[in-house]
Amino acid sequence: MLEFRAGGVVDFSPGAIVELRYRVEGDQLVLPPATIGGPEQRETLTWLNDDRIRLRSATAADPGEEFARQGARANAAEPIVGEWIGSRDMAGRKMKVMYFFAPSGEGLFLIPFVTGSGSYALDHDTIHLALPNRAPADMTMKIEGDVLTFTTSDAHETRFKRY
Repeated sequence: MLEFRAGGVVDFSPGAIVELRYRVEGDQLVLPPATIGGPEQRETLTWLNDDRIRLRSATAADPGEEFARQGARANAAEPIVGEWIGSRDMAGRKMKVMYFFAPSGEGLFLIPFVTGSGSYALDHDTIHLALPNRAPADMTMKIEGDVLTFTTSDAHETRFKRY
C-alpha cells in the first residue's frame, strides 16, 4: 500500500489486501466465504451513529469491532458506502483495519502490517521513490483512471489501484 502525501512524503505499508463483493441484508453485512466452497460470512451490522458502526460475527459471542467513517457520508440511501477504519488485536498487537465499500457492491479489506515513511519526487512522467528498507528507484509512471503503473528501466511493471 502506498499513500502519497504533500511535501514529497509517501507512506509504505506491506499488509493484507482483499478485494471482495459485499451486500447489506437488514442488519447483516454479507461477505464472501472465508474458504473455497464455504458459507458466506455474515457480520451483524450495528449503527452506533451516522459515522460509527460495530461489526460482530453472527456466530461469535465477542463484542465485535468498531469502525469510524472517514470523510463525509456520500449517499444517504447507502450509508455503508465509504471508507471505515477500526482496529483488531492480532497476536497481541493492535492492528489498523480498513474497509472500503463502493456503491457497486465492490469492497476492499486492508490490514497494514507495518507503516514506514519514505519520499518521492516527480519529474513529468518519472517518479523517484525512496521507500524504507529498499533501494531508491527511478521509474516511469502512468495514471489511467484509478490505476497507477510504475515501469522500471528493465520494463517490469507494478500496478496500484486507487481507493
